[in-house]
Amino acid sequence: MEAETEEKSVSILNDEEMVTRAKADDQKAVTELIHRYQPKAYAIAFHLCSEESDEVRDVTQEAFLKAIRSIKKFRGQASFSTWFYRIVVNTCRDFLRRKRKKERLFSLWPGKPHGNEVSQDNSKEQPDLKGHNDPMAVFTGKQLTREVRNALRALPEKQRVVFQFKVLNEMTIKEIAQVTGSSEGTIKSHLFRATHSLRNVLKDWSES
Repeated sequence: MEAETEEKSVSILNDEEMVTRAKADDQKAVTELIHRYQPKAYAIAFHLCSEESDEVRDVTQEAFLKAIRSIKKFRGQASFSTWFYRIVVNTCRDFLRRKRKKERLFSLWPGKPHGNEVSQDNSKEQPDLKGHNDPMAVFTGKQLTREVRNALRALPEKQRVVFQFKVLNEMTIKEIAQVTGSSEGTIKSHLFRATHSLRNVLKDWSES
């Protein structure tokens, strides 16, 4: 009975209380933090790093391991979510650097295919824009197709990260600024440019 009450009490704690317990090596608190942030961490890794589920899982797990190992260094100068999302983004960047390095080495071998090749059929997928007055609504409607995701990945990294956090993770400008270490004005600029670029892409598709 006491164990059940304890488990229930952990799940209703706020992040600050949960982190305090996690710092004291409370495994239930650590587990609850992972459970609480796993969906968003996975989404960030998916949109910033890879569409391959194995790679996304590996990046997500690596980010959680880094967070758990360094949680005692967390000073609370920003929210836990801000601190953790920064770890996820940096883990994604490390992953992409390693991946690009492998691809460069792999390309030196003659006769080898270059990584993930998109099939002809998949490359023809298009977003369903029916019923959307605003083409950008296709993102919030979670109808991301392969081509739309490719358009998102074609953005400069800073624009892609900002768009990911604002539109797909529903973070505020202030939160994004804290995660990325940029000013709010810079974040707004990146978001405007990303939205403008993607809106043009979707407009072309809707008129084709």
